Amino acid sequence: MPYPLYVALLWHMHQPYYRDAASGDFALPWVRLHATKDYLHMAEVLADYPTIHATFNFVPSLIEQLEDYASGSATDRALRISLKDQLSAQDKEFILSFFFSINWEHILNRYPPYRELLRQRDEVHGDWRRLPDQYWPDLIVWFNLAWFDPGYIRRDPELQALVEKGSNFSRADVEKVAVKSRSVAGPTLAAYRKLIERGQIEVSTSPYYHPILPLLVDITSAREATPGLPLPRTHFAYPEDAIEQVRRALVAHERVFGRPPHGLWPPEGSVSQAVAELLGRSTDLHWIASDEAILARSIGASIERDQYGHVTNPHLLYQPYALRTGDRSTGRPLAIFFRDRVLSDRIGFVYQHMDSQAAAADLVHRLHRAWENLGDRDRPYVVPIILDGENCWECYENNGDDFLRCLYGLLTADDRLKTVTMSEYLEQFPPRSTISNLAAGSWIGGDLLTWIGEPAQNEAWEYLARTRQQIVLRAAHDAGIALDVIGHAWRELYIAEGSDWFWWYSSRNNPGSDVFDVQFRGHLAEVYRNLGLPVPQWLLRPILVSRPQEAGRSPHGYVMPVLDASTEAGYGWARAGYMEPQLSSATMQRNETLLRRFYYGYDEANLYLRFEMSPSQAVGRIVVYFTTPHLRANRTTPQLQASALPPGDGEGWTHELAVDMASQSVTLKQADGYEGWRTIGQGVTAAFGSNVVEVRLSLADLELSPGDLLSLVIAVGRDGIEERHPSIGHLDFRIIRFDA
Repeated sequence: MPYPLYVALLWHMHQPYYRDAASGDFALPWVRLHATKDYLHMAEVLADYPTIHATFNFVPSLIEQLEDYASGSATDRALRISLKDQLSAQDKEFILSFFFSINWEHILNRYPPYRELLRQRDEVHGDWRRLPDQYWPDLIVWFNLAWFDPGYIRRDPELQALVEKGSNFSRADVEKVAVKSRSVAGPTLAAYRKLIERGQIEVSTSPYYHPILPLLVDITSAREATPGLPLPRTHFAYPEDAIEQVRRALVAHERVFGRPPHGLWPPEGSVSQAVAELLGRSTDLHWIASDEAILARSIGASIERDQYGHVTNPHLLYQPYALRTGDRSTGRPLAIFFRDRVLSDRIGFVYQHMDSQAAAADLVHRLHRAWENLGDRDRPYVVPIILDGENCWECYENNGDDFLRCLYGLLTADDRLKTVTMSEYLEQFPPRSTISNLAAGSWIGGDLLTWIGEPAQNEAWEYLARTRQQIVLRAAHDAGIALDVIGHAWRELYIAEGSDWFWWYSSRNNPGSDVFDVQFRGHLAEVYRNLGLPVPQWLLRPILVSRPQEAGRSPHGYVMPVLDASTEAGYGWARAGYMEPQLSSATMQRNETLLRRFYYGYDEANLYLRFEMSPSQAVGRIVVYFTTPHLRANRTTPQLQASALPPGDGEGWTHELAVDMASQSVTLKQADGYEGWRTIGQGVTAAFGSNVVEVRLSLADLELSPGDLLSLVIAVGRDGIEERHPSIGHLDFRIIRFDA
C-alpha cells in the first residue's frame, strides 16, 4: 500500500521576557495581547478539525509570563495606564504614541470608531492638549478591544456590546475590557493541555529564555558559516549555561503539561554539532528541528528548486536525519527535521496577500507537487512546515481564521496528505540517514549574523561575559553568600542570554525605541545589585547603534553610466545615490530581500536607475511609482500589491515605471485623470543582465526641472512574494544642477 505524504506543521510560540528586573512590571504588553488574539485562537481553530495533528512549540519563558497574567501578578505599562483614574501628560503622550500599535489595514480599519480616533490624532498632529476628555477612555478601550481575536469577541456578549457601543466609553467599560484582556491567559494553556490529552497535538519546548545555543556553547561557532566575522574581544564559551537553559525548560514543561517534552525547537533554528552533542545527552528528547540551509551545509548538497519554488530533489529534504552524538542511553539517536523554507515562508509572508481559499489551495497544490516529485510511494516522507505561530496573523484578514480553516479543511479531506506531529512520525518511521557533523547556523540565512558580529551586538556579548564573571568570582570567594542570592543572580544572567536582545541590537532590525537596550542592561545591573556590588558605569550607558531605515546616500554629482547591466556598478555610477533595503523592522524576518541594492542618479537630461537583485531570487516584476510636482496625482490601485504600498500618499502617484523581467520590457505611464494611466516615454531604454536591470528615462517625460523634488517607491514581486522599498515612506531627492 503506498504511503501518503506526511505533513508536519510546527507553530512556534515565543515572546521576549518582558518583566522589568527592577520594577517587576512588564515593559511591553505583547504576551497579554497575543494571548487575546493568537495563542488561544490557534488552539481553538485546530480543535474544530480533530483529524489534523500538529506540533506547537512553547518557549518556557513565554509560559511563565502567561501564568503570571493568569494569576493576576503581572501587569504591563499599557495595562497599568489603562486602569489609572487620572492620566498625566506623560501618560497621554504614551497613549497617543502606543495605542495605535496594531495592524491598521486588517485590524484597525475593521472598526470605524477606532479609525476615527486615529484621524483625530493626526488632525491635531499628536498634540494631546487639543483632544477632548472622552478621547482617552475611547482610545484605551479600542486598543485593548481590537487586539482580541474577532471570533472571541463574537462569542463574548460583553465585548460584542462594546464594539456595538463604539464610543463614549465609561470607566466601567475600561475596567471590563482590561480585566478580560488579562484573563484570557488562564484558559490558553488549558486549551493546549486538552488537545494533548486527546492526542491531537504535541507540545515541544525551547531552552528556557530562548538563547542562541551555538553562541552560548562557543561564540566562535559563528565563524563556521561566516569566516572572518568580527567577534567580541572576550571569548564567550559556556556550554554549562546551555545545559542549564535546557534543564530548566524540561522541568518547566513537565510541570505545566504533565509530561516531559520529546521535541525541542532550538531558538531561531540555531544548531551546531556541539549543540547536537549537548542535546543528545537528554533521555527525554527524541527530536530537534532546523532549516533546510543547515541540511544543505551539513550534507554538502544543495536543495534544488525550480522557478516556482518546488523542490526538485525532495528526497533529501523530506525526511528526518539521525544525529551522531555519541552514546545515547535511550538506544535511539536524536533525530532532526529540516523545514521547507519556501512553504513555511509562504504562510509567513505571502498568503496574507491572497484570498484565503486560494492561498490554502496553493499550499495543498504545492504539497501534491512535492508528492509527485518524490515519485517514491514505497517509502514514507514528511514535509516539515515550521514558522512563527503568532506574528503573521495580524496581516491576514480575520486574524488568519479564514486561511487556517480553509487549510485544515482541505487537509482533512485529502487522502494523499496526512498531518502528523514530529513524534508521531518518528514512532512509525525512524531516520534512514545520518548526519555526522551538523553545520552551525540558524533559519535566518543559514548563519548566526543576526545575533553577533556587529559592534553593538559584540558589545552586548562583552557586557554579558563581564557580568557572568562577577557571579563566578563572588560565589568562589564569598562562602557566606546565600544560595538564593546567587541563584537570583544566575537567573538574571540567563534572562540576558536570550536571543531577543541581540536580535534588536542588529542594524537590520529596528525596535522603534530603546526599551530592549534598557531591559538588557537592566537585567545585568540586577546581577550586580543582587551580589551587593555597585552597578558599573558602563552598564548605565546605552549601547549605541545606528539604525537607518535603509542604508544609503543621495546623489552627489551627475552620473554617466553606460547601460550594460554588468555585475558590478561601473565608474559611471560613482556619484549616484543608492539604497540598501533592510531585512526587517519587526519580529518577522526574511532570509534576504528580493532587491539587494538600488542606484539612482541623473544628468542634465535623463534619470538613471539600477536595480541589483539577490542572486538566489528570480524576480518577475519591478514597478516604480513616482510623485512629481507638476501633475495631478493618480489614485488608482498600483499593479503590485506590496503589503505597505497604498494607492497613493499625499497627492498620490504621477508616474509608473514597470519592468517585466520575463519579457525584458520596460513601460513608463503617466497619471491620466483620476483613475487611469496612459503610456508615455518612447525614449525609455533598459539593459538586462544576470540579476541586474539598468534603466534610462527622460527627465522631460517626468516633467522634472532643476530644483524639483522627486519622490519614489519601489515594489518588487516574485511568485507571490512582494516587497516595498523603502519599507516606510518614500525615497526623496531633489534634482540639483551640478557642475558638469
